[in-house]
Amino acid sequence: MASGEEILSALSNLGFGSVGGYYYGSWRGYAVTLRRLSTKNFFADFAIRLDKVPSGLRKALAAAVKEKGMKVAGAEAITRTTASFSFAVKNQDVAMTRLTECLDAAGAALWQNGLAPAATCAISGAPNPDSLCLVPRGNLFSYQPVSAAVLRQQSVQTREKVEENQVNGSYGLGAVGAFLGMLVGLIPSLLLLVSTNYISAWLFALVPVCSMIGYKLFKGKMGKASIAIVVVISLLAALLLPYMEMVVYFTREANFPLGQAFGIAMSYMTHPDFLKSVTASLLQILLFMGLGIVIAWGYMSKQTNGSAVQTLDAQLGTLRPNPAFQAQDDSFRPV
Repeated sequence: MASGEEILSALSNLGFGSVGGYYYGSWRGYAVTLRRLSTKNFFADFAIRLDKVPSGLRKALAAAVKEKGMKVAGAEAITRTTASFSFAVKNQDVAMTRLTECLDAAGAALWQNGLAPAATCAISGAPNPDSLCLVPRGNLFSYQPVSAAVLRQQSVQTREKVEENQVNGSYGLGAVGAFLGMLVGLIPSLLLLVSTNYISAWLFALVPVCSMIGYKLFKGKMGKASIAIVVVISLLAALLLPYMEMVVYFTREANFPLGQAFGIAMSYMTHPDFLKSVTASLLQILLFMGLGIVIAWGYMSKQTNGSAVQTLDAQLGTLRPNPAFQAQDDSFRPV
């Protein structure tokens, strides 16, 4: 099996750079991102542009790659900005030869199906971008053509927002926003409870996401404590909904006035046996709420002041001139 050093050396010899687990470079006119899945498995993302992904395109690309003899490579996912292929560098493979063959086969498959290299800026959509750079695509990064001026302007704006948040951001206001967002996230569950007397644990995935949005809307300071604030406030919803369930029960079934129902429900909440009686439902709620917490945690960890600057600096470090349009028509020919 080719070692990590051999693969890194091969990619470097092919003109690829690396940062944070990504390898990036230009291949036959395409901006390419390589993501390593294991010691021998990779994803190769080629930058393209599509108004709409045609049905059957992935199968067509997979068939075209197979025609090139790439038995362990395939077309994995096609979006409007990237076409992803998988391949492996196995025991008997020489890293440089194998990587070259895989990239050539993927590029040829794209060309054969009429997918030329991306020719517009990934940020502004303007034609003929002069540079290549890693840009965010959801939770991943993709090496894409960009306009250097647009990217630098975006960089300045991002730094200004970070500096403003460092000075004017408030954990207190953020906590208020997170609490209100948590209440908003509870509304679908409450409506379902009132209308059907049924609780859907799935809806609790909304709570941390809404809490996170509330934190940001109230200009909460994006520091390390911001993540903890959102998570703790979100967890309060796990107790708040059973409380509201009891309020609904006492007003509907026992015909107590609303104000009295709130008081009786609170007395039940403080009873020593309350947690025992609702442990099963709480665990189910917390399980599905965990989905939302993972989403909120992942997003906010990237939005903290320090992380935002580090990500921006790493992104700018990948900026290179774009060679794809020097001879656009001849940038790749299938082999």
